This record gives sequence, structure tokens and C-alpha cells, in this order.
Amino acid sequence: MVKLPVELGNRMNFRSDQVETVTDKQLPLSIYESVVKSLFDDRISLMIGMVTLAIAPIVLFWKTGDVNQLWFSTLLAVLGVVRLAVTFRFLNLPQRAYSRKKLNSWENRYAVVGNLYIAAIGCWFLYGFAASDDTFVHLLSISSLLSYLIGTIGRNFGSGKVIWQQIIASGVPILVALTAFGSVYHSILAAFLIPFFISIWVISSRLRKMLFGAVISAHEQKIIADRFNMALNHIAQGIAMFDRDANILVSNPQFEKMIDQAGAGLVGKNLNRLENTKQIWCIESGQKTSFVDEIGASLAERTSKRFSYRSDVGETIEVDFYPMPKGGVLFLRDISEQVASEQEIQNLASFDPLTKLANRRTFMQAMSELTDVRGVQEPASMFFIDLDKFKEVNDSLGHAIGDEMLTIIANRLNLAVPDNGLLCRFGGDEFVMVVPGLVDREECGAFADKLIREISKPLSIDTHDIRSGATIGISIAPENGQNADQLLKAADVALYAAKATGRGSHSFYTDNLGERIRERRQLETDLREAVENESLILYFQPLINVKLAKITTCEALLRWEHPVKGMISPTVFIPIAEEIGIISQLGEFVLREATKACMTWPEDVHVAVNISSLQFQQSDVHAVVKKALDDSGLDPSRLDAEVTESAMLDDIEATSKTLGRLKKLGVKISLDDFGTGFSSLSYLHTLPLDKVKIDRSFISGIVDDERSLTLLSGITDLTNNLGLKIVVEGIETEEQSTLLCSNVRVDEMQGFLFSRPLPTKDIATLLNSDRLWNIGEDDKSETSNEHSKRAVA
Repeated sequence: MVKLPVELGNRMNFRSDQVETVTDKQLPLSIYESVVKSLFDDRISLMIGMVTLAIAPIVLFWKTGDVNQLWFSTLLAVLGVVRLAVTFRFLNLPQRAYSRKKLNSWENRYAVVGNLYIAAIGCWFLYGFAASDDTFVHLLSISSLLSYLIGTIGRNFGSGKVIWQQIIASGVPILVALTAFGSVYHSILAAFLIPFFISIWVISSRLRKMLFGAVISAHEQKIIADRFNMALNHIAQGIAMFDRDANILVSNPQFEKMIDQAGAGLVGKNLNRLENTKQIWCIESGQKTSFVDEIGASLAERTSKRFSYRSDVGETIEVDFYPMPKGGVLFLRDISEQVASEQEIQNLASFDPLTKLANRRTFMQAMSELTDVRGVQEPASMFFIDLDKFKEVNDSLGHAIGDEMLTIIANRLNLAVPDNGLLCRFGGDEFVMVVPGLVDREECGAFADKLIREISKPLSIDTHDIRSGATIGISIAPENGQNADQLLKAADVALYAAKATGRGSHSFYTDNLGERIRERRQLETDLREAVENESLILYFQPLINVKLAKITTCEALLRWEHPVKGMISPTVFIPIAEEIGIISQLGEFVLREATKACMTWPEDVHVAVNISSLQFQQSDVHAVVKKALDDSGLDPSRLDAEVTESAMLDDIEATSKTLGRLKKLGVKISLDDFGTGFSSLSYLHTLPLDKVKIDRSFISGIVDDERSLTLLSGITDLTNNLGLKIVVEGIETEEQSTLLCSNVRVDEMQGFLFSRPLPTKDIATLLNSDRLWNIGEDDKSETSNEHSKRAVA
């Protein structure tokens, strides 16, 4: 038995300081092979011992004249020759991998001939004591035997089996001879020899442990070296180590490739003496420089450094240098794909994915730059453009034709906008254009007519000849407003005035449009009254879990049925509520009623409630949510708090803190309308989100625009990798559903394809029906049609 690492017999993945008792049979093959080879390695000492022992009986024959001593000399010589023959035969075997069975056979051969040899020595010793009382005979016999036995430690300590067998083979004759044929003093000597034999065993065991420790340590170092080389040669990063004189101590193929030295074998070369090293364009400094110069400066300064560069072939490489006491380590990472992806997503966050025009966020940022030092808008004209008959085209010819129409018109507008102008797609079929310096009404009117003529030119899309048009509302700064919001409101009012006079025209904002403002104020008053009387109602639109094919969440949607005007769209009264400061009251009402309704639903169904950005500013959202949960008794985990990205713009730190408190409460956090203009990847990383809702604007073009589908797939993959669930809104066709299921990682879907928003009573009926949806397949069940018809009614 010998001390070895616990895992050694199983995995060869061990540390030399982890030991456990195992048998020789449990030794790994490589270690066992070293043990067996060690038995045969010391040929010189073996030959010297054999010659000496063959001569010793001859000396005793010369001393005593006993002929039997010659026979013992012959026997020892013959057995010695056999031992040498076995040893040389093993050493002359071809170098190849030995099997455990083969090695065990050779160990046994060594043990047999060794035991026979030492047994012969023992018999010779026993005979010397039995046949002679000569003191010299006794002294030479015991000294020869003990000397040989001590020599076995050096030759055979690797095999515990051989050691103890030889101790027994030699020890028994010595003890028998001393006690049987000697005096009482010889018996005392025999007693003292027993600890000697034990010491031989202990010493050999200790030497064996040292042998295994050395072998194991070498094996560990080889494993570490092999793993290091494997990792170094296959890692995607380029890695190199330098000494303080810039000599390359370690480098991998990726490093050599990235500095245009592929296959050059850089180890041992000096960095400053490399030829044909690439010139790089340093992104941080914006200057062209030498890669060698940048790294050489870092080595000389002995400071950590990170920079990125762009090569002549378009690669973007990130460089990290870390100094060490006697040099430094350099890491190169090709981030070209990452940079391209980030640029794509940044474009998606700043530009409309369909028309590639600036989105609202980018437009508002650009507008903020058109102000003087007092924050007053510089002289400019704003054109609010609404396409005529777009809805008819979209409904009759399909969304694909409608999207192509929008793209073509966007290109026409882009060609028409002056070099210093701003153009954005504001949403749907609306565009906004700002022309700095253009304030003359006659010139503005002529420019608006030019835009209408450009938009009204015939369109030919997929064999369809389409004629569109446009109506434009115009506001002028600073006359009609001193900031972007005021100008937009004025232009919007002017647009409605133009529509009232007929399509294909333009209208300026004037004070005569005040009546419209008065009507709006009346609407504000009516809304306040509706909020106070709690006469608004909740509708719920289901979210379908793709895997379970059933409803797992229902989004609460607020509706207002005006006593005179009828049903008013949330897109109308929600902005009014935010402007007049009652959005928090609306939010409290929705939370209270939504959690109360959810308590009547199956326990596995959640309710999603949108929290306005102004609610974070005007109320204690955490307290409001907690009160609604306490009053209704709803489990917090069944409430999804949906927050739009606009809520992050005002005070992301405070908003994040509030969301964190809601998260600790058990509420699920969703990022709503992701990608509508305020998108930031940092939100996905920094906010305590559970779910991301992809806005419907991403879905409209996926059927016919492979690029849109690719961008959507990239965003969902990134979000999924962050451990967030994905909801896609605005699913209206089976084709969209099927395409998403086949190409995009989606957890839940929402849209008119599955169900329109339903009143509280109808959504409860739908949930209790335990209906399963055929996601991505034709779904024309009467139940779906019945609910849709009821919702429309």
C-alpha cells in the first residue's frame, strides 16, 4: 500500500498534496509503468552485488576448505546471471505503451528471480552457521547478506511487494540461524535485527512515497503545461508575455496573426525588432500609429493600458496590457462583430428600422441643439406631415405594400429636406420636418406644396399603381413655440385644421385655432371628472405563452367611454392625464382594479400593469403598488409592472431604485415598448428586469424584410442571454406568428391574432375556458372569433 492522490486512480486530475491510501493495483498506468521500470534501471549496483556475493563463498572455501561453499558460489552466480538476463531483456524491449497486464508480468518475473536469489543467500548464510563455528564464516555471511539487503532499498523501493518478499526471504534464514545454531548472544542479536528489518521496510516505503511524489509532480506539471498550451493555442484572444526588455516569452497563433506575423514563431524575439508590423488607427486618439510603438511605450511606462484600434482591413481590435514585475502580459481581442452589432442596435435605437429615418428620440435631441443660450428655439419652421389614404392602402393591399410605400415616401422626403434640415418618422404614417431659418409664411407654404407634390407622385409597388398624398400642419418658431414640444403641439393642431379643410393641403397654426384648444380643455375637465367618479373601465388583452400555448398573463388597458364623444382612445386621454397631473390617480385606479380582477382568475395567470414615467416622479410607486396588493390580497409574483423606456430618461437612478424595491417585494418587472426610440442596452444590464416587450413596430416588416427579422432575432438572442423573457407585441397575422416561432426566441406573444382587448367579464370567461392556442398554426376557432367580435362590439 502507498499514499497517493484520491482522484489519481480515476481521472489523473489531482494535486500532490491530496493523499489517500490505495493499493498498487489502483495506480494509474503511467505511474505504475515508472514503478516497474525503476526495478530494472540500476544495473550497475546489481552486477557489483552479484559479483561480490559470488566471490564470498569462494573466500570461505579458501578459509575453511568446505567444498559446499563452491556449490553455493556456483548457485549464486547462476541465479545472478538469470537476474541480469531478465533485466537486460526488459530494458531491450521496444519503446511502446505497456499494458497493465504486461507490466505486472514483468514485476512478477523480477520478484521471482529476486526472491530466489536472496533466498539462496539466506540458505548460504544458514549453512554457514550450521556447518561451521568459525567466527570469520559467521561474520562474512551476515555482513554479505545484510549489505545486499540494504542494497535492495535502493533498487527495489518502488515496489512494496518486492521489498517485503525479499525481507522475509532473507530475514527468516538469519533469524533461524542465529537462534538455532548460535549462543544466547546470537539470539539477542537476532532480536536486535527485527527492528532493523522493520527499518528497511519503513525506509523503502518512504523512498517509494518520494518517488511517487516526484512522478506525480512531474505529471501535474505536464498536465498544467498541456492545458495551458491547449488553451493558449485555441483561445480566441491573442496573448503574449514579455520581459522588461520587450523580449517575447510566450505567444499564441492568434497573437501572431493579429499583428501580421502569422507563423513567425515569435517566442524569443524582441518586439521592437519585428519586421512588417501593422500600422493601426487608434480609435481613442484618432491617429495612425504603430502597434509596436504603443505596446513598447506601455512596457517602458510600466502602466496598465487599454485601447482599441482599427486595422486597414476593417478589423476592430481591443488591446489590454497589464504590467508585471519583470515585464507584462498583452491580450488582443477581435471585437469587430461586437462593434458591428452594437452599431446596428445603436442605429435601431436612434433610427426607424423601416425607413431608416431618425426616430423621435434622435429628433428631439437634434431639436434641443437648435436653441440659443436662453433655451429659446432658433427661427425655424416645423412641418407635420400626415400621409393621405395610407390606411386604405395598408388595409386593402396589406402591410408589406404599406411598408414599401412608407419607405419610398421617406426617401422622397429625405431628398427634399435641405442640408441643414431635420427629418424623422414620428409614427405610423406621420413625418416631421424642421427647416432652420425658413420662417417666411409664403416660402413655407411653397415648400409645403413642394413636399405634397413629391409625395403625390405615383408609386408602383408589386404591379400596384398607387397614388398617395399628404396633409401638412406648419408651425413657426419662435412665434408659435419656444421649444420642440410647443412647436409639435402647434403643428399638430394646424394639421388637424388642414385635414378639416380637405386632404392634400397645408395649414399654418394661428390664434384662430384656439377653439380647438378650448375643446381640449373641456376634454381635460371631463377627464378629471371621470377619474374622480371612477367611471373609466379596464379591458384586458391576453399574452399567450408560446411553450404552454395558453394565456399566462393579461395586460390591463384603460378605456374611457365619454358620455358625449363615445369611446376615446388612450392615445388621446393618457397624454392629457400626464399633462394635467392626474396620471398618478389613473395609475392607482388601474393597479387597484387590475389586482382585484386578477384575484378572480386562475392562479397561474398574471396581470400586467403599465406604470407611466410621470408616476415615478409624482408618487411613491412602491407604496401604491404595495397598497394595491395588500387590499386585493394578490400574490406579488402575479403582478407584472411594465415600465416604458421613457421613464428612464428623467432619473434613471431613482427609477432603478424604485424598481429594485418592487423586485424585492416580489413583483415582476417588464420593460415595455422596447425599441420605440429610447432604447438603451444599458437598461437591460442595469435594471432589475424579468421581461422585455418588443414593440409592434418591429413586427410590421418581418414578413417581407429579412433585415428586420435579423435585427429582431439579434435583440431577442441578446435579451435571452441576459436571462430575460421576451414578449412580442402586435401579432396580427398567422404568417407573423409562424415566422416568429421559426426564427426568433419568444416566450409570449400578444396581438389581435389571438384576441383583442376584452372587458373584465369576457376575459374571465376566456380564462376559465382553459383554451389552448395553436401557436404558429391556423387558428380559426369559433371561440376566438366570438371573443374578437364581442370586443369590437
